[in-house]
Amino acid sequence: MNDELIQQVHDEWKDRGFPYYPTDENWRNHIYKQLVSFKRDTLVDRRIKVIGQSAHGLNLAWSFMEHAWGIKCGKMRTPIEIWNDEEHLKKGLSKILSGTFFQKKPAHKITESDMRSMLRRYSGTQMVSNFRPTAAAAMYDIFVDKDSPLEGTEAGTVWDPSMGYGGRLLGAIAAGVNYIGTDPCIPTYEGLKQIRDTYGHSHKSYSLLRQGSETYTPPEESLDFVFTSPPYFGWEAYGDEPEQSSIKFKTADVWKEKFLKQTIANAYRGLKTGKYLALNVANTKQYKTFEEDTVALAKEVGFEHADTWWLSLSTQQGGSAVATLDGDVTEKKQKQKYMGEYVRPDIPGRKFEPTFIFKK
Repeated sequence: MNDELIQQVHDEWKDRGFPYYPTDENWRNHIYKQLVSFKRDTLVDRRIKVIGQSAHGLNLAWSFMEHAWGIKCGKMRTPIEIWNDEEHLKKGLSKILSGTFFQKKPAHKITESDMRSMLRRYSGTQMVSNFRPTAAAAMYDIFVDKDSPLEGTEAGTVWDPSMGYGGRLLGAIAAGVNYIGTDPCIPTYEGLKQIRDTYGHSHKSYSLLRQGSETYTPPEESLDFVFTSPPYFGWEAYGDEPEQSSIKFKTADVWKEKFLKQTIANAYRGLKTGKYLALNVANTKQYKTFEEDTVALAKEVGFEHADTWWLSLSTQQGGSAVATLDGDVTEKKQKQKYMGEYVRPDIPGRKFEPTFIFKK
């Protein structure tokens, strides 16, 4: 690969600046329309309790969260670190130009989207995750009443204990429910307020609170649904605010008791009797019993483990298919690496994460 060409492409991109998602109003409104007009029921398989995959609206959430590109996951590098390191950035660009691992593109055809994809998936790099707005909206569709003069129902109120980067807030807006969210991160909170102020409905309420979920005491019997993906202890360093759960609670055991269990207890207090808490968690290398611990803690608090829904995740491009000796391409099954008690649906080429459903 021609070093001069790579240097030239590198310098041109550095002059253009980091390839953040667009922030112009027309682009955002176009994406928002796609999100609200998307037929979410096509994602839901009630028979096997699976919510399928669709990325509608995800880029809209990210466009309000530029700081997310620099947030650390464990010891992995961030996309911003790759961008700021000439050697790594040139290596990534040469992979696009030569078609190694990424789709091959000539220099003049490399888009901002190609750059974002490369920066996210560069070796040893990880970007923080966001919840897909369509999957969130589908969960609200399943578990929460909507405004319906025909059925005589009014839109319910949901609490999202760890708001994160706006996927569930956008899902709540798309699904037409009232939303309460908690999150201690200052730049994230600013982005969430912008999402709410731009797209929230005037006839719905969206209460965004900059605090940890363990400190939020909802009024008793006030909530119709509680749903979140809690942080994984010490994995994503969302911010340096003293209220961040993995800064406030120094060990995994203390975090589990004082953050996770307390959040679940707050949900129990706030939920109406007969209503549900849904927690999307998955065992990881860093926390091998997150699923089992979450279920045990919810039961300790008084919940009944009523059901488990499965979120379909993407498998890394190029990572899920394997060629046999005969040249047939088969999909690799999901590795049962950190699976504990809760066995995934057996669908080749798709990876699943549980969302545990607890009833008060």
